[in-house]
Amino acid sequence: MAITSKSIALTFIFLSYTVSCVSSQRETKFLNHGFLEANLLKFGSSKVHPSGLLELTNTSMRQTGQAFHGFPIPFTNPNSTNTISFSTSFVFAIITPGSGAPGHGLSFVIAPSMDFGQAFPSNYLGLFNTSNNGNSSNRILAIEFDTVQSVEMNDIDDNHVAIDLNGVISIDSAPAAYFDDKQAKNVSLRLASGDLIRVWIEYNATEMMLNVTLAPLEHPKPNFPLLSRKMNLSGILSQENFIGFASSTGTITSTHFVQGWSFSIEGRAAEIDITKLPSLPDSPPSPSPNPPVSLKKSSNNTKQIIIIAASATVVVTIVIILGFWIFRRRQTLITGGARKFSYKTISSATSGFSRSLGEGNTGRFFRGQLAPGETIAVKRITCSTRQQKLSLIARIDTISRIRHRNLTNLLGYSSQGNEVYLIYEYVSNGSLDRFLFSNDRPVLTWSERFNVVRGIATGLQYLHGECQRALIHGNVKSSNVLLDEELQARLGDYGQGNRQSNNTGHAAGELVETAAVQTSDVDVFAFGVLIMEIVCGRRVVEPSRPPGEISLVNWVLQGFRNGNELECCDVRINTNELVEREVLLVLKTGLLCINRSPQVRPVMRRVVQYLDGTASLPQDDNVFNGV
Repeated sequence: MAITSKSIALTFIFLSYTVSCVSSQRETKFLNHGFLEANLLKFGSSKVHPSGLLELTNTSMRQTGQAFHGFPIPFTNPNSTNTISFSTSFVFAIITPGSGAPGHGLSFVIAPSMDFGQAFPSNYLGLFNTSNNGNSSNRILAIEFDTVQSVEMNDIDDNHVAIDLNGVISIDSAPAAYFDDKQAKNVSLRLASGDLIRVWIEYNATEMMLNVTLAPLEHPKPNFPLLSRKMNLSGILSQENFIGFASSTGTITSTHFVQGWSFSIEGRAAEIDITKLPSLPDSPPSPSPNPPVSLKKSSNNTKQIIIIAASATVVVTIVIILGFWIFRRRQTLITGGARKFSYKTISSATSGFSRSLGEGNTGRFFRGQLAPGETIAVKRITCSTRQQKLSLIARIDTISRIRHRNLTNLLGYSSQGNEVYLIYEYVSNGSLDRFLFSNDRPVLTWSERFNVVRGIATGLQYLHGECQRALIHGNVKSSNVLLDEELQARLGDYGQGNRQSNNTGHAAGELVETAAVQTSDVDVFAFGVLIMEIVCGRRVVEPSRPPGEISLVNWVLQGFRNGNELECCDVRINTNELVEREVLLVLKTGLLCINRSPQVRPVMRRVVQYLDGTASLPQDDNVFNGV
């Protein structure tokens, strides 16, 4: 059996801990101004700089980093299960490269183990994944400092502090701020500003009160905490726990630093001396606002020559730019936000379009490699008329501006002759239909399926009402849902004026019968059919089945009327993993979405609320019978 660095590290921890127990020297308090001499164990991408600065994650995509105090801390009395009070303080900074949006945040963690090797590098903050998120057996308390709003995690905004138990769906949260005593009010604080922020986390076991306070580095501790939550941690914290920090990056990144840290059991943590803290890395020098001025004065003749030359240069430059613009205008329609790739680049990246990924509704997909580490998916669309091509290119600008974690992002486009090539980010696990209807992919667990349903709903909600310009997908089906490496749903092939194929069973009745204009109601109908396929693991129409089961919709409806909806579930799902409440919720939501009356179908925002439990399904069973 191969010995990994992780197993060596854990063995070292165990031996060190055994020695510490034998010598009865149990650490219950410490103070670290930097981490060069600290008793610290690092995992993932975390490292300590020569200055003593702790870096959890850097600007690389999809990574996790954790750092823990090297010995477990006793959080309960030896002869009882009562939790002990504790106090900790630390200084951190989140730095985002350039002027873009920040990546995911960081968290302070109390956990029974330091093994987070299965954590997903995304909005799970380097602690959880889709399978264990929210599992009560985790016994983990985390205080998160989150800089991305994840709708599926019920985040309040993209700059908040929250208390998490056993998962990243918070039990309490507030926009990041500190109480200013002089102004007698909360002042907002930007977590990802790159500025140093000091945090105090204190738990009073007698009052069972957890307080979280933060402030800018030089500001004294505010008189009032940002979060104050009454909670009994006796059922969460065990006899001994590990304490530390965790963070992660996704497709958008930030660097997470911790400068100093103090901790104490049964007493206030020691004050951090900010003059002893290591410095943050130097930012790239800003360009000088003014060019250096020569101390020697030029003659009048020289000045005139310079002025004439400069004027001529400006005129020539304007002429060149104008000529180039006219040339581009005549060659192709200019799109505002989309990046245009040359045909040669895309042809080379796809090896002459030889790496086929399959056929879409309006074109074939190919896999390509733009650069090492940058894999793309290219959709080739053949346009029958020039007008069709111009219309498609005109929509590319709108599509390219859309960015959401449950949508496949369009990177740019290319064109050659009567063909247009759409360049998307590559999603590693391929389409959902291969997981549902073939045997070449692992069987999705119930928790994974439920997470996929919520992801698709969130993506459609964004398209219908939250992006800059509302879009109708027009072709919601399993082959247009991709799963990334974390099995998160990424809805693709949107915004192209697609027309649903009427022979698949996903098209709404009003579309089939009257060829009506596509609306968001049509997407809702197709979504309802799709989530039934996800639960049942079968296609909407299967002629080989018994007469009563040929139509998936009729089969589910019959099960609803007979009260045996669970019998419709995919038989490949482990029955011990099924959550009956969630299964019934998804199937009833599906029936509601495919109601023959578009006016009765819920909008996607309400569907997301149903799935998140923030809104209740209608009580009238007749509503679900309206299929």
